[in-house]
Amino acid sequence: MHPVGREGSIITENEALKNLKQILENYINTTPPKYYPPVENLLDLIYETYTESNPAAPKTTAAGRAARARDKEFEAWLREIPGMDRLVEDCVGGKIPLWEEIMVRQGSVCCAWEKSAFEEGMKVGIRLMMEVYSL
Repeated sequence: MHPVGREGSIITENEALKNLKQILENYINTTPPKYYPPVENLLDLIYETYTESNPAAPKTTAAGRAARARDKEFEAWLREIPGMDRLVEDCVGGKIPLWEEIMVRQGSVCCAWEKSAFEEGMKVGIRLMMEVYSL
């Protein structure tokens, strides 16, 4: 059974798909995305969604336990350095020990590199799929 067009003509599957494609392209071209901070583009959104569901170093894996142990070792090493207990201002105006501020900044750098690597990996995967399917 074929759907009937407005003028009573029969619409084939191919025509229906072309119409649907045109409707979707028009929508995408005329409707800008509305992302929430810190998301600025679709890759950011995919990354944020992925990391919410998949922690980088879960406590239940050997890699996660090893990462946590290395963090503790680094923290202990920092605390032994003279002057690391000096209080500094944190990002919300409170006071924290200098060693803790260093740990926060080190974590931020690691997260930024992880995000960059994730997004670049997605781009490579997309390019691969485009080549495979000759898009």
